[in-house]
Amino acid sequence: MKTAVITTGGLGTRLFTITKVLPKTMLPLFDKNPSDVNTPILRPLIEIIFNDLYDAGFRRFCFIVGAKTKRVIIDHFNKNATFINLLKKRNVSVDKRFIKSLETFDKKFDKCEISWITQSTPMGFGHALLSAKKFVGNETFLLYAGDAFFLKSNFLSDFIDNHQKSKNAICSVLLEHKKYLKGFGIAQVKKKNNENIIFNIEEKPKKPKSNFAVLPVYIFEPLVFDALKKTIHGYNNELQVTDAIQTLIGWDKKVISFNYKQKSWFDIGTPVNYHKALNQSFKISTRD
Repeated sequence: MKTAVITTGGLGTRLFTITKVLPKTMLPLFDKNPSDVNTPILRPLIEIIFNDLYDAGFRRFCFIVGAKTKRVIIDHFNKNATFINLLKKRNVSVDKRFIKSLETFDKKFDKCEISWITQSTPMGFGHALLSAKKFVGNETFLLYAGDAFFLKSNFLSDFIDNHQKSKNAICSVLLEHKKYLKGFGIAQVKKKNNENIIFNIEEKPKKPKSNFAVLPVYIFEPLVFDALKKTIHGYNNELQVTDAIQTLIGWDKKVISFNYKQKSWFDIGTPVNYHKALNQSFKISTRD
């Protein structure tokens, strides 16, 4: 699996005022410094996600960006030879560590096929995904919400492997068994032939029918784009990915789940969650 779609077009209203001009996916978090294990480095979340997916083998990336804040993200990913040359002229040890990090990132980015798609107005997770149809083509792909921070990304290989081993699975959904379910999509699961089959899924129901919360990472076959076109707007009057998955289930298509058990992820969309993510990322990045 080489193709990933990353959504980063939301307004981030719960994080105002910093998100007035800065998308929440550009908020900094701590990461291990490959040049100095004693000094963590600050990276925007979108860069951490890109690095995790690159290390998992992805080489085709489609970024769905908002019209208001897209320039900030694109500029961060673009090379800036003038800035690097300025750092080199300073000949300071700290600068050398940053130079190495920047150049390593640039080399990774150069090896990838990149598409930037602008979402003029946020109209739902599903609407953002639908705009990536042409780039995805006939490829199996990963959908990743750009405001989700996973402290440990090693679940990706198992998640992908589980999908690829399943016969005729159209979609794989990442689930976590949770006690508090407010704000989450909810899936109902049954066991069949040693697989976890989702038979019902809802976006933020008032009365959840299970304790399986939907996490914002999915694997899809391209048929999901047909389902999105046939799905009506749902929660918040927006086109939702969960509703499109329910459309696939209604078509008798196989949708499977994968349980996330590491308990180490954050939706950074609120100040409290961002604060928790910042603290945890510092602990992880400074741990030997």
